[in-house]
Amino acid sequence: MSQFNIGSKAFIAGENLEAFRRVKLSAGSGTQVEYADAGEAFIGVSAAKGLIGEMISIDLKHTGRTFKMEASGAIAVGGSFYGALDGKISATVSGSIQGRNLEATAADGEIVECILL
Repeated sequence: MSQFNIGSKAFIAGENLEAFRRVKLSAGSGTQVEYADAGEAFIGVSAAKGLIGEMISIDLKHTGRTFKMEASGAIAVGGSFYGALDGKISATVSGSIQGRNLEATAADGEIVECILL
């Protein structure tokens, strides 16, 4: 039976996941997620921390809202961001632009409000 979701959906954590990081579907799965790395596309952002094998809520990627995301370093206000390792975001060009920061970040691990493109 098919279904649809608006906003968030529960998935199985394919690895230990931190909150506010980009995730992708694990290879060959429609129910398990893992971090999206540098230059990789993503399906959404983890809403909370989750351990491998646990159900985790993912805020599905879409426009029309903002997301909290974890930066891997400094990104200027209004600056474009790209995917970084372990689901974080970075000002370092890697793949396509994924969004823009609505707040500045100065260091690794800072949580920032972003808008997706």
